[in-house]
Amino acid sequence: MENTMLTDKQQEDRITQVFDLCHFIKCYDHHLELVNSQEHEIMTIDDAGTKKGIYFCDLIYNTKYFFDTYFFSAANITAFRNKAKIDELWFVLVEESFSIDYFYDSKNFIDENNVTSLYDKVFYFNFSQSIIKTLK
Repeated sequence: MENTMLTDKQQEDRITQVFDLCHFIKCYDHHLELVNSQEHEIMTIDDAGTKKGIYFCDLIYNTKYFFDTYFFSAANITAFRNKAKIDELWFVLVEESFSIDYFYDSKNFIDENNVTSLYDKVFYFNFSQSIIKTLK
């Protein structure tokens, strides 16, 4: 996990992503295995021999502090797929609160950023309640 090329903030973000992934796997499917956590913010997993990439997006965190438009460009997504040699790309919106409004905001975000056309699967993940909803 430790990488001297990353700032302290980037290290913290990476740890949060791995923690999100571990909890997601526990809630979704215990057979998913982490392959690589070093490719951008996309985690690479193995799902029964199929290589998949997962991008975790926390709207509250991302919109207030940092929002990486790289992951909302068809050209960038295609380039990443080819470079990482992944078969599927998943988008996971992470929520940590209990707000119903957040789910509505999440659906709006997905529509506004054309997420369903860019990613093979789209999930809503309530971290604190351990609930995963498949949106696509």
